[in-house]
Amino acid sequence: MKTVALIGGLLGLIAVPVWAGESHCQTDEQIIFSCSFGKKIVSVCASNDLSASKGYLQYRFGLKGAPELVFPDLAKAAPAASYVQARTLMFAGGGGGYLRFISGQHHYIVYSAIGKGWGAKDGVAVEKSGQLVANLECRDVPVSKLSEEFFSHTSLPADRDEFQIPGLD
Repeated sequence: MKTVALIGGLLGLIAVPVWAGESHCQTDEQIIFSCSFGKKIVSVCASNDLSASKGYLQYRFGLKGAPELVFPDLAKAAPAASYVQARTLMFAGGGGGYLRFISGQHHYIVYSAIGKGWGAKDGVAVEKSGQLVANLECRDVPVSKLSEEFFSHTSLPADRDEFQIPGLD
C-alpha cells in the first residue's frame, strides 16, 4: 500500500507543460503563438474564421487573466493586413517565422526559430522608432503556428523591415 501511495505521489509531481493552460486566448479562438516569461504571458490570438478576407488577429501581453497590453482594439480594428506583417526566416540547419504588430512607433514582434549551433529561440521583441527596447525569451516551449502555410492562408504582407532575432550576432 505504501508503494502505491508513493507512486501516486510521484505521479502528482510530474508537471503538466507550462503552456498547456497558459494563454490569453479564449476557448472560441485559435492560439497562433503563446508562451510565458514567468508571471507574464504573450499570446497572439485569432478568430476561428481568420482568413485573408475575414476574422481578426490580436496581440496580448501581461499577467494571466489580466493582460496589460491588447492590440488592436477589436471594436476599431481594420483588417489584420493593415497592422500585422509576417516573414519566414532561414538559418543553417533550421528556420522560423515571426509576426510584427505595428502600433505607431511601437512594434511588437513575436518570433519562433531554430538553428544549428544555437538551438531554439522564441519570444517577443519590442521596438520603438526602429530601435530594440526589450526582448523577452520564452521560459517554456511555446505554442506556435508561425509558418509559411499560416502566412499564406491569411495573406499577411511580408515584413518590410526584416527582423533580426536579438542575440544572434
